Amino acid sequence: MKHFSLNTLLCTIVVASIAIAPCESDDKLITQTCNKTPYPAQCVSYIKANYKSNDVKSVAGLGIIMAQDFQLKAEAPQHILLKMISAGKRPDIRFEMIACLGNYNYLIDTTMPEAIDAFKLGKPGLAEAYANTAAIGVSNCEKRFNGNSPITNENNITHEIALILLAIAKQL
Repeated sequence: MKHFSLNTLLCTIVVASIAIAPCESDDKLITQTCNKTPYPAQCVSYIKANYKSNDVKSVAGLGIIMAQDFQLKAEAPQHILLKMISAGKRPDIRFEMIACLGNYNYLIDTTMPEAIDAFKLGKPGLAEAYANTAAIGVSNCEKRFNGNSPITNENNITHEIALILLAIAKQL
């Protein structure tokens, strides 16, 4: 009976080690990739918050996750602007809000899906161009308000993610 228990224990340890090993390599990939971005800690946090990150085995896969994160985070300023415009709030910056909303709509609906496709198709130059477009679009959105932006915090977050995405694309 003791022999059987020892064998069972050894088998359990072997199976557990095999199951844990891929997670360690994923963590290593995430850490190595994120360390080459302007915001390493935030990069790791954004990627690990996505449940799909456990299955990622490549830098391109991390780029896809970051592009998806951009889309999700960009919905916050998009919704704030839409709500403010619809409610007629801040008529003094209505034009800027509409222009910024247009930027976010384009980035969410066109730029990020194209970036994701570029990562999937192994076209790092295109992925980099789309990430750069996102960074510039968010930066321009903030600049339109001349220091009077109602979405500065949201713009800062999406800009940070765009710069992380750009750094990941450059690693391919």
